Amino acid sequence: MQLVLQLKQALRLGDLNPGDRLTTAREVVAAVAADPNTVLKAYRELENDGLVQARPGLGTLTQSLVKPGTAERQALQDELVGLGRSDLEALVAVALDT
Repeated sequence: MQLVLQLKQALRLGDLNPGDRLTTAREVVAAVAADPNTVLKAYRELENDGLVQARPGLGTLTQSLVKPGTAERQALQDELVGLGRSDLEALVAVALDT
């Protein structure tokens, strides 16, 4: 789960771009001493979610997180910049209570 969340965050933040090649599962296992089945399961989950695509001979490539409504979310984010934490927390609280 941690691997999946880290990749999603990297895509959202622009640390990974569509078409970037992921580290092979074998390299991830060696780097973090994870169980190979766990890493392969995470990669399969990412592929099922449409975030990566395995291509024979090329490796596993990232896909875009851009979905309908992205422009609207960016506009909202631009409007929220500059608000303090307490203001943002109040907005979220009101939205969750609705």
